[in-house]
Amino acid sequence: MDTLFKYASGVALALFVAGLTSCSKSDETAGGVTDIGNSVASGIVVTEANQPAAHARVVAYYDNWDKTAIEDSVEVVADDKGKFELKFDSTRSVVLYAETDSESGLSHIQNKGDALVMVGHPRRLESSVANAKSGYMRIVGSNAVASVGADGSFAFDAMPVGEISLVYVESEHSQARFNFITAIVGDTVKIPSLEMLEQNDGWLTVSDYHYYSSDTYAGIMVSVPEGIKVPQAEIPPRDTIGRDTVGKDTSAKDTIEDLAISLELHMDGSDSEAQVYNNDGSVAVDVNYVDGVSGKAILLEVGQYIGVGEIDPCAGNFTMTAWTKWNGFRDSIYQILFAERLDWYAGLSRFQLQYEMIPHAIYAVGDVTDIGRGYKRLSDGNMEYGGNLPVNEWAHLALVYEDGKLYFYINGELVSDKDGVPFKPKNTAEPMPFRIGGSEVPNDTWNGVIDEVKIESVARSAEWVKAEYEKFAK
Repeated sequence: MDTLFKYASGVALALFVAGLTSCSKSDETAGGVTDIGNSVASGIVVTEANQPAAHARVVAYYDNWDKTAIEDSVEVVADDKGKFELKFDSTRSVVLYAETDSESGLSHIQNKGDALVMVGHPRRLESSVANAKSGYMRIVGSNAVASVGADGSFAFDAMPVGEISLVYVESEHSQARFNFITAIVGDTVKIPSLEMLEQNDGWLTVSDYHYYSSDTYAGIMVSVPEGIKVPQAEIPPRDTIGRDTVGKDTSAKDTIEDLAISLELHMDGSDSEAQVYNNDGSVAVDVNYVDGVSGKAILLEVGQYIGVGEIDPCAGNFTMTAWTKWNGFRDSIYQILFAERLDWYAGLSRFQLQYEMIPHAIYAVGDVTDIGRGYKRLSDGNMEYGGNLPVNEWAHLALVYEDGKLYFYINGELVSDKDGVPFKPKNTAEPMPFRIGGSEVPNDTWNGVIDEVKIESVARSAEWVKAEYEKFAK
């Protein structure tokens, strides 16, 4: 199977519907498959609001970029919580498609059999193939095609959610593909002309390096397989004098006491500034206090979060730290650790730090309309997938924002880019409540114990972060 993509974020595919009617509605098979099942994928279908898509139809299509059409399929129906199990032939390349009502989406099966499909509303896709004058484009896992005109241009009026493998077919042979993930930015995605370079046999690329220099650009996140040559940005030499003598001046950053925000929460029930809420805003009656890294800590139930009022650390530089004993994957796309937001889908969200299930990674989300700066991958997540965040062990997480860049630490070590990750929080017209461990969306709850939280309106140094970790390191 092609390289798994970084993120699943929703759009729908109206053109899929006509092509899917040929499959039967069997719970086990479709299109004539009668003895499939050497592997089982367990997964969940969710909406763009991260809610379970009850009774969604899920189809595993046997398809790949080097084919010109779908070979076969297996079909199931998700339960009332959006969960499903799907038997499939692991020796064949599989693409998952899900639909419910007018929404649909595409995804892939993870290497451990995990599967998650987000369904959402349609996006239009426009692009062209350099030097092409005929042929057509197809989307793997779909029967939707778009003709390539004499000028190389093509368009899909609606394209799938999430993980897209876009293939150029000419003379009844698949020539090359372009893999990306859709992001929730606008209703039309316009990609520059796709080029077939001799050194990139089987892959299409674009000449604009911005598509390869950040996690999201112009509404998509491009997959860059190993060995593929893509354009690179010209990076100026690092200003070591400015960064190392000013940015790391601990006397200037770590001894400041008069801060606009200086919040220290022990999570043991003694914090007057913090209150546990249910996602509907009501005060939680039952709160789980468990053993922490120091004394007691909070293990939130799904649908809870900790509210600390309308503070705005994103008004300038900040540092946010927490100890967590993380339990790993749960049936949710996102797990939020910190969030300054009221309602994501009403646009009332300024900032959040979250773990995302599909790429097993940690992201910061701010102004997603600021292409290249508002949505940033900070670190790989689960250690079991080669990341940095341990499961069922205490870990210290620290996020520092200094002069437009983020620095993310796990257990006192910098795990994000050493030169900082450019980032921009969203500007909002009204104050936003600050939440820890969740949001107004029930499934966003952080899956693990939270203890010893600090939020300060100052950018702390690496030395300070290391010292904070060493206080309770075991």
